[in-house]
Amino acid sequence: MSRRASIPTVPQMTRAERVRVQLASEIVAGEFRPGTRLDEVVQANRMGVSRTPLREAVRQLATLGLVENRPHRGVVVADGVGQALFETLTELEAVCAGLAAGRMNEDTRAELLRLVAEDGDWLSAVHRGCGNGVLVGLAETLWQPILTGIQRFVVEPEIKRAMGGRIAGAVAAGEGAEAEAAMRDFVHLAAQAFITSAPQHVSVVN
Repeated sequence: MSRRASIPTVPQMTRAERVRVQLASEIVAGEFRPGTRLDEVVQANRMGVSRTPLREAVRQLATLGLVENRPHRGVVVADGVGQALFETLTELEAVCAGLAAGRMNEDTRAELLRLVAEDGDWLSAVHRGCGNGVLVGLAETLWQPILTGIQRFVVEPEIKRAMGGRIAGAVAAGEGAEAEAAMRDFVHLAAQAFITSAPQHVSVVN
């Protein structure tokens, strides 16, 4: 029987944040093709919000590179967004793992290993252990549309344990390069799970 893999949960959000996450998940899942115009009135009505939170959400999406403002067309979906998101998330998580390998102490490393063994939220433990709130904030922002799109991806227990164990083992041993490599493989698995669950395939880095 499959189990749900450990990835960050989506916290309580404002209207603008909810709209941002919903639109981002739809864009990454391929529901809006590159170049599609996101009409402000249409999207606000569809999501049941005023134009103010929608505009803020679109501004945040532009910062993430998911949409862009084109002359005479307005806001459109950017090209290559699926690949760009996963490439960025992969590198952010790899850096988090590498930093955690050098910064976690004996107690936090033991806690990380315990969470892996108990199928707990070990990825959040890696985030805490990296000691860089900016990196963690960026990574969790990028996880949100993925979480919304697939509501936690499903992997076989042995695969999840092996990948979590590899990451945690490298972090606990202080092996930064191996921790980074293992985390890259983990995010790639998430990307493949997202593609499988998405209504349309999106292009991601191999």
